[in-house]
Amino acid sequence: MPSGDLEKSLRADIESYVAGRLSGLQEEVARLQSQFNEAFTRLLERMDVRAEDDDSVAVMVSDHLRHARNQGIETAAAESARARAASDLALVKAAVEEIEHQHTQADILNVLVNRAAAFAPRVAFFVVKGDRATGWRARGLEGTVGDDSVRELSLPLSSDTLLGHAARERTTWAGGPGAHAEDHTVYGGLGEEPPQRLVSVPLVARDKAVAVLYADSAGLDAAAVNLEALETLVRVAGMAVELLAARRQAPAESRPAADAAPAPQPAPAPEPRPAAREEAAPPASFTPPAAPASFTPPAAEFAERAPAAEAPRPEPAPAFAPAAPQAEVSPLGGSRRYGSMDMDFPVEVSEEDRRYHNEARRFARLLVSEIKLYNEQKVREGRDAGDLYQRLRDDIDRSRQMYDKRVRPEVSGRYDYFHHEVVNMLAEGDASRLGEGYPGATA
Repeated sequence: MPSGDLEKSLRADIESYVAGRLSGLQEEVARLQSQFNEAFTRLLERMDVRAEDDDSVAVMVSDHLRHARNQGIETAAAESARARAASDLALVKAAVEEIEHQHTQADILNVLVNRAAAFAPRVAFFVVKGDRATGWRARGLEGTVGDDSVRELSLPLSSDTLLGHAARERTTWAGGPGAHAEDHTVYGGLGEEPPQRLVSVPLVARDKAVAVLYADSAGLDAAAVNLEALETLVRVAGMAVELLAARRQAPAESRPAADAAPAPQPAPAPEPRPAAREEAAPPASFTPPAAPASFTPPAAEFAERAPAAEAPRPEPAPAFAPAAPQAEVSPLGGSRRYGSMDMDFPVEVSEEDRRYHNEARRFARLLVSEIKLYNEQKVREGRDAGDLYQRLRDDIDRSRQMYDKRVRPEVSGRYDYFHHEVVNMLAEGDASRLGEGYPGATA
């Protein structure tokens, strides 16, 4: 075979072989490509299903977390409410105990006003004389507004105010600042901004409204006023006033019978003495001094008496009238009027921190009230001996630890409310009575 023909034959065979191989490879590639496409499609489908499942799981997890968070918030709020209720109950108990131990009307009312300050940011006490309500004491007022300024408030009971409503109806009133046309004459004399909530609680003695306790929320929300606690304190104070008047009146009324001749037969009832009977009758009204602006009760009735002056006098008790404030030593230096407070807080406090300072002050009062309540004998002895801290070291230190754990550092760093209450409540304003070893204020 010629060489040319052989070359053509070999080329044809090679081309045929290569074409066959390429055809098989193309079929294999097409098959593999088809399988790859099918596998990729299935993978995409599974990914879509998984994405849908993941979205469902994510929604379920999110709902669960949201439910757990809400439940945690509700639980924390419930625990906070229970803790506050327990705190308020302890403060009310301590206040009732303190009111029961007072021996003069003025002391009873002082305790009432001081203790009421634990249940409202701002309180003022008004006495009723004739047809007017006259200011007497106040707590929690801003700036320089104190007892002296409050005594300048004298409002007719006929005016459309919450004070007149409480005195006329002898019932508690609570609401917003626009409920009575002339309420601004009351809260306007105590601060600049109208509070969210105002309350007035009448003090009723012998079926007469002889005074009205006013309270408001100042710059805080309406929940800052604990109306139930205020009503309880006013009711207890009213009963204490009546009981005190009855005790004073009893010796004068029983003296004629004691002076009767000791005959075996019952002696006829002595003739009533008109003048004495008329004086001993229940007072027609809450009787403060004649000049309401200065409001300075007679010293003979309301100044601190020596023990000998406590003996029963032949004259019946005078009309219901509170005492002028007494001077006491302030733990911050100098002296101030007893129980007066010239500002809402002893240090300048921003609006956002007012609630935390108020909570710290309330908690400090609770802790120190419990120390005083359960250690009355030690407190009296410690005051006399000037070693209160030595006698009450364990209780004071334990309460101090509780206070420091609960109160925010930014609050305790500004002012030590616990130290303030220890000095005022246990040592009666005289820090020297705490004696040696007392650590003092931490702020």
